[in-house]
Amino acid sequence: MKPFASACVASTLSWLCACSSSGGMDTTMAVGPKAYVGLFGDNAVAVVDTGSNRVMKTIPVPTGPHGLVVTPDGSKVYVSSDGATTVSVISTLTDAIVGSIEVGMTPHGLAMSPDGKQVLLSDFGGDQAEVIDTATDAVVASVAVPRPHNSAISADSTRAFVGSQQAGTPSIAVIDLASATEVGSVALEQAPRALDYAPSGHVYFTLMGVDALEVLDPATNRLGAPVATGGSPHHMLATKDGAFELVVSQTVGDLEYVDPVGGTVVANVPTGLTPHWIALSSDGASAYVTNEGSDSLSVVDIAGRTVAHTIMVGKAPRKVAVQPRQP
Repeated sequence: MKPFASACVASTLSWLCACSSSGGMDTTMAVGPKAYVGLFGDNAVAVVDTGSNRVMKTIPVPTGPHGLVVTPDGSKVYVSSDGATTVSVISTLTDAIVGSIEVGMTPHGLAMSPDGKQVLLSDFGGDQAEVIDTATDAVVASVAVPRPHNSAISADSTRAFVGSQQAGTPSIAVIDLASATEVGSVALEQAPRALDYAPSGHVYFTLMGVDALEVLDPATNRLGAPVATGGSPHHMLATKDGAFELVVSQTVGDLEYVDPVGGTVVANVPTGLTPHWIALSSDGASAYVTNEGSDSLSVVDIAGRTVAHTIMVGKAPRKVAVQPRQP
């Protein structure tokens, strides 16, 4: 496909741009950076103004939006659809799809490299992890990984940790992104769900059927002591200062604060039914939690440990990403 041109105006101003809408949605200019929410039940992406906490627009996408990430400059959003064979590219300037990348059957999770140069796709149906170049919006490399689901990328953008849900032999594959080769593998007892590369340098992840937050030391590929959590923990994400690892419990319906030093849950914030994913504001003050069973997005005041706002966004919200606020 043709390379995607960044934008005709500076991407640093894209979160201020007015967005046209349909279906009676808000048509006013965004007050703050925008949050993008994948609506699995609507086959769409909701665009939320984080300044006014309102849905501005919904963008139709192919069936089953599964993975969703935003570039560090806030200019583009990538959305994988597991009912199709594509990753959609959305311009945050216009909040419209400007490209479609063919990737293979049943694409699952996406991970954005911290340097913004690559998106890693878990091609579940194709048994490989695929590297998308964000400059050209094309697949430039692939690595064989059986049944990849979600992944996380190191802070220096050099390594990826891909959760393999291969029946009978679940694992985490360690991939060198520069050479697009597997350089390690960590055997697991259950299938991995979501992963996070934390500021501490540890990789946190969850497992199907295990009510705990798992810990991996990427320097040694050794597993640490798991941290007991509420039932069916799914996504986790470190706070900006690294003081806590946040994790959602899908059966309890809350956001839990894990003390990574003490290895315990120290606080719980009720959110909604079946929370699925977490994103943070640029200043680290707010956590955005999708509640798949409540059709809502919870805005959590991290310091205050309370839900500051609840936004109805559409059917079965799963993934969420927030535009970084540009200087």
